[in-house]
Amino acid sequence: MNRLTETLGQLKNRAGKAFIAYIMAGEPSWAATKEIVLALEQAGVSAVELGVPFSDPIADGPVIQAAGARALAKGVTLPEIFHQVEELRRDTQIPLLLMGYWNVFLQFGREATLQAAQDSGVDGFIIADLPPEAEPVFFEQARAKDLCTVLLASSKSTEPRLQQIARISTGFIYYVPQTGITGLSLSIGRSIGERLGRIRALSATPVCVGI
Repeated sequence: MNRLTETLGQLKNRAGKAFIAYIMAGEPSWAATKEIVLALEQAGVSAVELGVPFSDPIADGPVIQAAGARALAKGVTLPEIFHQVEELRRDTQIPLLLMGYWNVFLQFGREATLQAAQDSGVDGFIIADLPPEAEPVFFEQARAKDLCTVLLASSKSTEPRLQQIARISTGFIYYVPQTGITGLSLSIGRSIGERLGRIRALSATPVCVGI
């Protein structure tokens, strides 16, 4: 079974909450990345998103942009990330997701990306700029390989769009409560709870709020 779905299923059975942390892969170094992942696991984090650096981010705030730029300057690449995940799997079985932009995965190759993910121990993807209708085969092939493809929903998502996301997203649904780049001050209001309730009514897939 996929590590992410297994972990989230266990949390659901005991009415627990998931905490999913994000770090930039290879930043500040691969040795540090490993230490951070293991420390997060020790601290009780449910899963880790490894950021895949990209030269032209469109939704990242200044902190993540700077981390991505440093990682690129050090030569962090997708093939190297897969290799390092394989190394990490010697010490941890915490769910690991790759979070990045479609161009990086597309350049590596659709089938090559999915195969490398399965072989290395990656549990799934969060690709912010990839809508499901753009690459339906990729989503189908990922599901066939038991790899999660987490889709984003937002406060602007229409009802038909939410239904589509709920139908296709695997692992969890990533809910973005407000428009803008990452790292903005989050205002928690009643509307967020109502929106989450509506999404949960559409699918049994867990919903996580992105901050």
